[in-house]
Amino acid sequence: MEKWQNQTEQQVLEHIRSNFRKVQLPVDSYNEQIMNRIEHLETRGGNKLLKKTLAAASIAVVIGLGMITAGFISPAWAETLSQIPVFSSIFKHTENPGLKLAAEQGLTTSPNMSVTKDGVTLSVTEVFYDGIQLAIGFERSGVADERVLAEITNYKTHEFDQSTKGLLGLPEVTLASGEPLGYGSSSTGDVQGQPNTLLLELRELHNTSTLGDEFKVNIRVPVAQIAEPFEFEVTVKKLAEGIINLTPGQGASKGSFHYKVKSLDITPAAMRLVITSDGEVPASPEQTGEYGPTEVFYELVDDAGHVIGPKGIGYAMMKGVQHPIVDNLYNTFPQVPKTITVRPYTMTLDNEPKLLLDADGKPVKTYHKDLETTITIP
Repeated sequence: MEKWQNQTEQQVLEHIRSNFRKVQLPVDSYNEQIMNRIEHLETRGGNKLLKKTLAAASIAVVIGLGMITAGFISPAWAETLSQIPVFSSIFKHTENPGLKLAAEQGLTTSPNMSVTKDGVTLSVTEVFYDGIQLAIGFERSGVADERVLAEITNYKTHEFDQSTKGLLGLPEVTLASGEPLGYGSSSTGDVQGQPNTLLLELRELHNTSTLGDEFKVNIRVPVAQIAEPFEFEVTVKKLAEGIINLTPGQGASKGSFHYKVKSLDITPAAMRLVITSDGEVPASPEQTGEYGPTEVFYELVDDAGHVIGPKGIGYAMMKGVQHPIVDNLYNTFPQVPKTITVRPYTMTLDNEPKLLLDADGKPVKTYHKDLETTITIP
């Protein structure tokens, strides 16, 4: 066995990396997970004890390959390997492309906090915050049921199904002061392809300028048939690079309708557009009689022609509804664009009211070319 004491930490990590590249483990994902962990240690400074554990584990994998491929790991090797914190990113399995990208680029943090009560363990495994959204990944163990989030029976009071021990209620996130963390929209749910995991996304966060680049949040997660909630104090760190915050003040008018882009925030994981407007919603000649325009929606188009619509779009079941403030979240563009054009449009309602659909069953969009405005990205 090679000696490590005369080698630098960089040399040790390079040796580990080389060993894992040479070995094809029986489970494909293990190589990637361990390599990601090595990269995490290298970029973030890591921990000397953990690095030594990884070094020993790499030798165990290389020397003990025959035992692994035969479906047997000796207790000694199993104990060594069990010390490696191998987590597969929850965010990589979400339907949110921004979170996937953030995880793939190593932009998330891993608190790896765990609480165990009455045989149930809940861990906070992954956090991402970019000033637009806060995402928190949870992992649960000690429960045989494949379901993680319980059926919520009352969203106002957050009451949930208590029939099965270990099902999770809705997580509650508060600031260190005890005040709730304000947000515009949220989603909570099991993560497809990742058993025993839960993802909480809080979007269009309020008053982010007062939060600073680092702040603490308290997380409380109620669990079915366990009296006290699981509690965590997590330090949230804002993504440090790749963030663009603009306050263009640009807009356009048509008839009595006028809008202005109050702010446009761009991060590697998302975009956020805040628009103020007033006046009557513009209508096309086709939107007359029994037909009328919906509220105004806004697409974003970059200089390469990529078009992105607002996420989670909904509409009022009334014609011509005017919203003084629109706060929308968008997926990010493939690359930071040179310009972004705000492209307003409406859809069409009849008297029922129902949306007018085209031959493909998609809502008919009426674009207002004279209301477009183009923002230069510095």
